[in-house]
Amino acid sequence: MAAVWWMLLWSGVLFFPVAVWNWEGVSQAAWRVIGISAIFEAGYFYAIAKAYSDEMLSIVYPLARGTAPVFLLIWATVGLREPVSAGGVMGVFTIALGLYFINLPRLNDWREPLRALTRPGPKWALLAGMCISLYTITDRIGIGLLEPFLYTYFALWITWLLLTPLTLWEVGWKTVMAEFRLSKWGLVLAGFTTTAAYVIVLYVILNGTPATYAGAVREVSVVFGVLIGMFYLKEEGTVMRLVGAGCVAGGVALIKFLG
Repeated sequence: MAAVWWMLLWSGVLFFPVAVWNWEGVSQAAWRVIGISAIFEAGYFYAIAKAYSDEMLSIVYPLARGTAPVFLLIWATVGLREPVSAGGVMGVFTIALGLYFINLPRLNDWREPLRALTRPGPKWALLAGMCISLYTITDRIGIGLLEPFLYTYFALWITWLLLTPLTLWEVGWKTVMAEFRLSKWGLVLAGFTTTAAYVIVLYVILNGTPATYAGAVREVSVVFGVLIGMFYLKEEGTVMRLVGAGCVAGGVALIKFLG
């Protein structure tokens, strides 16, 4: 939580000049949607932090990231009536399957995250996945009311404000400062890349890509994460990680050609 607190703060500081350059008036309707999105984003960051503090990566990651595209598919098609083809639905579920598999130790362990739902950590992970889908679908509405960059910029500051008391309550100021000393430049880079990446997603949605597809395809970052872990960090590339990454890439291809 300390790392997320600093990441959001650096995002706000780094992109302040861009926000000033692109400044425009914000309607009351836009502020309402921004506030709702920020609540879901703060909920995601808090839930995922709680999940990882109570449970292993191999349990939390499949539930949080694997369920988000499926939740988003439901909200977008039922709530926004977005047109989604059968091939696109197959692509979304293939990506979700890949995200579910990617941190499982073995194929035989595929039931473990589901069995673990009786424990607090996995429940927090499931809530995190739902929050991802809810803030994405909220943002789909919000960018129709305000330019995507400013929309994201205001939402991140409100998210940071909401997380501040939670962070101080959970870890305390000493831990927040210790995290800064430990990961200073990594936090600056994370602040820049996180906001930049999501702004790109919102522009893609604004230009006509259904939120269902954009929210799912953004998970292709998992493939890069696996490759970086294997070749740069020298992590062991288990069969399940490779299978999961392959499913994500295959799902993106299905959306591209059949969506």
